[in-house]
Amino acid sequence: MTTNEDVSGGKYRVGVVFWSKQDGIATVICDELTALGHKPVPFFYQSELPDNVDVIFSFGPYGPFEYLLSRLNALPRSKKPILTHWNTEGIPDLRIPWVVMFGAGLLRAWAERLRFSDGVGRKLVTGRMMKPLHKRMTRFLYFGSYYYAYRAGLMEVLADSSAVYADLHVRHGLPTVVAPWGATRRWYADLGYERDIDVLWMGKRGSKRRSMLLDMVRARLERYGVKMLVVDGEERPFIYDQERTEILNRSKITLNLTRTWYDDNYSRFALAAPNRSLIVSEPLLPHCPHFRPGEHYIAAPASELADQIMYYLAHEDERMAIVERAYQLMMSELSFEKSIAAIMTAVHEARLNPDVRSLKGKSVWWRKIVPA
Repeated sequence: MTTNEDVSGGKYRVGVVFWSKQDGIATVICDELTALGHKPVPFFYQSELPDNVDVIFSFGPYGPFEYLLSRLNALPRSKKPILTHWNTEGIPDLRIPWVVMFGAGLLRAWAERLRFSDGVGRKLVTGRMMKPLHKRMTRFLYFGSYYYAYRAGLMEVLADSSAVYADLHVRHGLPTVVAPWGATRRWYADLGYERDIDVLWMGKRGSKRRSMLLDMVRARLERYGVKMLVVDGEERPFIYDQERTEILNRSKITLNLTRTWYDDNYSRFALAAPNRSLIVSEPLLPHCPHFRPGEHYIAAPASELADQIMYYLAHEDERMAIVERAYQLMMSELSFEKSIAAIMTAVHEARLNPDVRSLKGKSVWWRKIVPA
């Protein structure tokens, strides 16, 4: 692998990680990179790293991020492309003291790296009894991997869909670009359908908390005579692409519930708002401050969500006014292209600043940790 040194105007060849063979988010990233004048080079994470790219663009992660790091770490320094990662996953509970969160994250990431090493440690963590642990503490895993990768000089640019998480990282010495979820042409269309679905839920139940809340809201709506279409991968298969756009075009209201109290769940906003479906949600942290409750969506405690849904089903003019404001916000300020552009601007700055790439080989564990 060799990087392309003849780059003009900050336009790059970008290897885009596909965590699955049909990766919808990676496909959209490729679309937006192309619109920005870059050359995306898609590759499946288990295949060979692409030749002659300037940047590796990862996201999620929806696969073994440490495996990607191990492969980049094996490259000669002169041939390593810049790595940028856009985090769209959650982090450990924000109430956990920083030193505990940080330490547990580094430990979990270290254990994950052993899986992809050639040493004795690999046998310790890949045995039959240890395999169930591979899917545990994933939020600590991602968290620790980012700090390790940055301090080891393996990852030059981190971005996050959450302004809350980005602020936490910046306060602790990890520069982070805020890149919120946005509208992209593959995910919306004005189909002119009749809105014959009152309430839509789409997505995994994901946690006991969210499953309980979903069942509670649904039961209360049914007592009012309102049915909710539940697309959770259990009752009905998940929906993607054109089918999802069609369902959203038929839905008056899209319900939003989080797995945990502090989660960034604004990806659902990026799907519902451009398709003019009103988002009714439990209260959220300001992960995406552009969205303001009462102006762009409705927020209410879980115990009041059914009543709020009934109100906006009965008051179409008010519902449509909020829907239109949310739609205009997505069209004018929150585009997927703008977020990818912000990430690539940071990549360009990292490429121009060799100091950013000089950390590899230095001690990771004794670098200064900024206190909370």
